[in-house]
Amino acid sequence: MRKEDIFTLLIPWMMFLTTSALTEHGVFHGEVVGTEFSVIQVKGDNGRVLVFWMGCTTHLDSRVPFFGDRVRIEYVKDDLRRNAVTKITILGRK
Repeated sequence: MRKEDIFTLLIPWMMFLTTSALTEHGVFHGEVVGTEFSVIQVKGDNGRVLVFWMGCTTHLDSRVPFFGDRVRIEYVKDDLRRNAVTKITILGRK
């Protein structure tokens, strides 16, 4: 294989590795307003409702949140650009 061929294959691979390493992450506080299977809807303090996906890597501090629970959600954007939950902390009932 020539050097040009290796360089041509190496550039897309490096771009793929850097984009997957630069995932967006965040923290969201709010009240649970809906759940369906592995999806949870949370209404923030600003009135905005966000949808979060709970998967096999979700860490629960105590239990699964119910309607009306105040929660703190740590999340990242997964490969499908969904809000994938990494940790849920229940802050109490409203």
